[in-house]
Order: sequence, then C-alpha cells, then structure tokens
Amino acid sequence: MAKTFVITLPDDLEQALAVQAERLNKSPEEVVLQVLSQQLTTSFQSDSMQQTETDPLLRLIGSVSVDIPDLAENHDYYLGQALCQELKGVE
Repeated sequence: MAKTFVITLPDDLEQALAVQAERLNKSPEEVVLQVLSQQLTTSFQSDSMQQTETDPLLRLIGSVSVDIPDLAENHDYYLGQALCQELKGVE
C-alpha cells in the first residue's frame, strides 16, 4: 500500500533536488524515493551489522530452550531473583 507524504523543502534543497532530477532525467519525486530508499536500506543494514558486531549475545538468540514462557519480557526480574537466591545462600 502506497502512502502519500507532503514535505516542505528549504529553497536550497529544492533547487538541488531539481538539478539532480534534471541530470538523471527523472521527476523530483522519483529522485526523493530513490535517495530515501537507498538511505534507509543502507542505514538498516549498517545498524544491524553494528549491533551484531557489538553484542555477542545476539548470536545466542534462539539457541536456548526453557520452560519460562515470559522470559524475554521479564528476564531482568528472573535475573534479579536468581541473584537474590544466590546472595541468600552465601549468608
């Protein structure tokens, strides 16, 4: 489903868009779509790669099977409970 957006461009950006559209023999709308598509695709890939590279635990997602149905939503609670039990056992 296509969506229509209305944006207001500063004069200098509108002029640059017009020049680029003419140079590419495309409409300004086509140029905006092309640039936006490239930017979002590149940004998404970069974010995904960067997150995977900086968070080694992401590689473990889906590799553990447990009987706690809400572990993903409440993992902090369960970690806190385990830590409390561990600390109580030390006393």
